[in-house]
Amino acid sequence: MIGYVDRSLRHTSRFVLTASILAVMLSACGGETMSSEPTTSTRAADASRTGASASAEPGRQASFDPCTALTAQFLAEHQWDALPPAPKQNSTDGVSWKGCRYVARAGYSFTIQTTDGTLEQVKKKFPSATDVPIGSRNGLRYEVRPDVPGGCTVNIEMHDGSLYILVDDPSGKHPRKLSPCDNATDIARAVAPLLPAGS
Repeated sequence: MIGYVDRSLRHTSRFVLTASILAVMLSACGGETMSSEPTTSTRAADASRTGASASAEPGRQASFDPCTALTAQFLAEHQWDALPPAPKQNSTDGVSWKGCRYVARAGYSFTIQTTDGTLEQVKKKFPSATDVPIGSRNGLRYEVRPDVPGGCTVNIEMHDGSLYILVDDPSGKHPRKLSPCDNATDIARAVAPLLPAGS
């Protein structure tokens, strides 16, 4: 009886040992091919690469952020650095704007935003808008409210819309006595070179 139990235990031990070895071998050999689900680190790396390529892809509005593109040094060089920029985002009639409002040292303010509104849409809404070249890009200059002095807007053509620049200077505080429309054009020509190629 003891010999029988002894043999049964030996057989059970061999079976458990053999099963364990097979399980280890299968997991070592087939572990990678059995699951097509990427690991967490692979997913993170892929997401990082995808995000980087998406943000660097030409023509995407996200590739230009007026709030960060206009650095403190750039603002100081143009004497536009009186106050920190205030984020500004709005949407009207299916058109969105996103960027920042700045107050220049002289006391007037201006807003720079990317928008999905195109020059064609601007021209349709403001037929009196005039063409104005901004470096190698097309631009439109117009007064939204000609009856209210001090405001003027320039839109610079971009791949997916335009860059919107609004000057508000009702008290005529520009140090060189530029009119709001000349000031908006001046700002547009200073900022346009910051736009990424292909945007």
